[in-house]
Amino acid sequence: MEFDFWWLPGAALFFALGWLASRKESSKQTSDSKSALPEAYLRGLQSLLGDDQVRAIDAFTDLVRKEPDSLELHLALGHLFRRKGETDRAIRVHQNLLARQDLTSDQRAELFRELALDYVKAGLFDRAEQALQSLSDSPLKGEALRLRLDIAQRVRDWTLALSIAQEIVDQDSQGIQLALPASLLAHLHAEIAHQLHQQGNIKEAIQALQKAQAACPDHPRSWIDNCLLCIDQSDHKQADAAAKVILERWPEHAARIASPWLQIADAAGIEIGDCLSKVQRFEMLEKAYRRAASSDLLAIILEHLEILYGPEVSQAFLSTHREHHKGLLSILAQVKGRALNDHQQSEKPPVEGEMPRMDGEKPWANADPSQADAQILAEKLADDEAVFKTLTPMLEQLAPYCSRYVCQHCGFQANRHYWQCPGCQQWDRYPPQRTDEMPAA
Repeated sequence: MEFDFWWLPGAALFFALGWLASRKESSKQTSDSKSALPEAYLRGLQSLLGDDQVRAIDAFTDLVRKEPDSLELHLALGHLFRRKGETDRAIRVHQNLLARQDLTSDQRAELFRELALDYVKAGLFDRAEQALQSLSDSPLKGEALRLRLDIAQRVRDWTLALSIAQEIVDQDSQGIQLALPASLLAHLHAEIAHQLHQQGNIKEAIQALQKAQAACPDHPRSWIDNCLLCIDQSDHKQADAAAKVILERWPEHAARIASPWLQIADAAGIEIGDCLSKVQRFEMLEKAYRRAASSDLLAIILEHLEILYGPEVSQAFLSTHREHHKGLLSILAQVKGRALNDHQQSEKPPVEGEMPRMDGEKPWANADPSQADAQILAEKLADDEAVFKTLTPMLEQLAPYCSRYVCQHCGFQANRHYWQCPGCQQWDRYPPQRTDEMPAA
């Protein structure tokens, strides 16, 4: 069979013409995209970097109009709507994208995650839970479990939160590391125990606290809650045993149990078996105060001493432990105690035989040395009392602002200690000390 070579130059010519035409069309499209797409894209990026979300949304909206099939642009626009707080628009964007038929399984899973985040931002936690449950068989299962755990804690469904946390632990055992701290399981068991205690299910509450201790034996909460539960149930022996552990291992948390623990002897009347006496309990709290002083514990100790023995003994405690006091509230307690003591001294009857002082006369004039010393002391006490009367209300106004518990994660301030921050919902972010009692960094 003969082969004709005459048509080869023509084929090469046609190929060259086709290639030139395609290059021209490609360069035209590239020129058009360079004149439209990058300009809006750069405008959106510049607005994002300048934290101008309104302009960024306008820029990416223009891009979406020009590229209606671009999934990435729609996702970016929905994310911007959510950041700006326009959750209804973000939800519509992601719902419309989920209606598309050309999505891969990974793309659909990513959209369900974004939609769940929209619902969380809008406070629609039940819908967020439904969206996240659809990710149970997707590569985003681990992230979905963490989000579901966060939602369960937000709505304070501790039973659901514990089941999800246990599922995460099971995932970790299968090699999927989600880094769930053991202390979280202890907190969830403790929250369930608290609910059971309020419902009157004491036996189940004790079992939940035992599970909390087993989950994280080095965390103080389960021991503290167990001690308080034993006090409430008049199980003084177990309450004393738990209190010993708390004061030995975590003296900074002594104020959490001090007040009801000191009242045990009054309620019981007598000490039985291995139960501690009231004096022994007070001595253990005093030792804890020397190790980790706090204004909360100081207030409980002073109230206890004043009720049992009078203000003189409580003032003696203040004087004896002056080097241990910390914080503005402790200083305020000392000032009030000193003012009360000076007032009591000034109201004492005059020394017998003391001559009345004339107007304008020096307190020590025409008096023997002992009487002069007494007059000088009286004048000093009067001056101190006037200073304390001025200083006390100033400290009382300042103390609530300086002596607070502050979350180390979000900065939320509170007048009491929380295991879970009411602001950011993080656990164990509140130090056991108030801000003015913590050592300087």
